[in-house]
Amino acid sequence: MGRRDGVRSGTAGGCLFNGCLAVLVLLLVCIIGLGAWVATADDRADSQARADMRSGAETRQERLVGAAADGVLDDSEIARVFPRGKPAQGLVRIERHGPDVMVTAELLGVGPGAFLTSETLVTGCFTFSITPDGRGHRRPEVTIKELAVEDEPQSVCTTAGVPSPSVFPSH
Repeated sequence: MGRRDGVRSGTAGGCLFNGCLAVLVLLLVCIIGLGAWVATADDRADSQARADMRSGAETRQERLVGAAADGVLDDSEIARVFPRGKPAQGLVRIERHGPDVMVTAELLGVGPGAFLTSETLVTGCFTFSITPDGRGHRRPEVTIKELAVEDEPQSVCTTAGVPSPSVFPSH
């Protein structure tokens, strides 16, 4: 009495209709999922490139600790830690304040390719504060600050930026 005429469950036509409907729903879910994955691909690639850049900063921190272990850190040792390269500038500035040294450098991070690109490149500006120990009793201390460059592209890498809250002290 409440049943409509048309395709009935349990018949060949009903199974075919239900199967086609299930396939269409599954296809729609796949298309939505693929669209979401493509829409977030740039953010994922950028995030991985930034993680690579910060890892590179920590690697350079360890190299600076090793270079300053003898109590002296000259400009040639610093230049070897921060080679110039493209698109990052590498070593930007060296400032000395007594035995302490402050190095500003632009570093490169490489991530996987996002939609239609082979790789994702990001650059960041960092300052490394180095306190070598002249007595040889303790390890040199190297602190990293990532700079946020205001009103300029990050590739300019000037110290006019505001330090971000991310600070990595050495061990």
